[in-house]
Amino acid sequence: MAQNRNLQRLAQVGEVEGRTVHGIVVPYGETIMVDDGDGPYRERFLKGSTARSIRERAHKIRLMVGHDTRRLPIGTTVEMVEADDGLHAAFRISETADGNDALTLIRDGIVDSFSIGFIPLRSQRASDGVIERLEVSIREVSLVFQGAYPGAKLAGVRAAQQQSLSVDAARVRMLQWGK
Repeated sequence: MAQNRNLQRLAQVGEVEGRTVHGIVVPYGETIMVDDGDGPYRERFLKGSTARSIRERAHKIRLMVGHDTRRLPIGTTVEMVEADDGLHAAFRISETADGNDALTLIRDGIVDSFSIGFIPLRSQRASDGVIERLEVSIREVSLVFQGAYPGAKLAGVRAAQQQSLSVDAARVRMLQWGK
């Protein structure tokens, strides 16, 4: 089991019209098979596993393309909240060449997934042998073309926000998703 190493997990992206993409970045309770280079194993994220990242890092989490940290981010977090079904997030995509290209690929259905880069902080092996992520540090979220977690989907794109949203370490805007 890899500890203190940056790992990546994928999630689906939905339809898009504006410049803010949103959806479930990390679904809770889903089990998938992964291989981080140390051999395959089953993994699932539990509710609460991303709470510390929201509290301490939400304002620092950037939207990338394909985990390419050699390039500049294409967007920034505007919303991030844990719900019963997973970590929901929204990212404002910048009006740059890379940001515009990413939106075109999303609109064309080529890019339909989120993927997180994270460092596992606390994990446990459940009675069914699955590695359960109890606490992770999210380093970045990326747009990618294939999702690992079926429930981690981009739900859509917003054309405009109803009010100015900001994410900072002291105050994270919490939303009630799906209620």
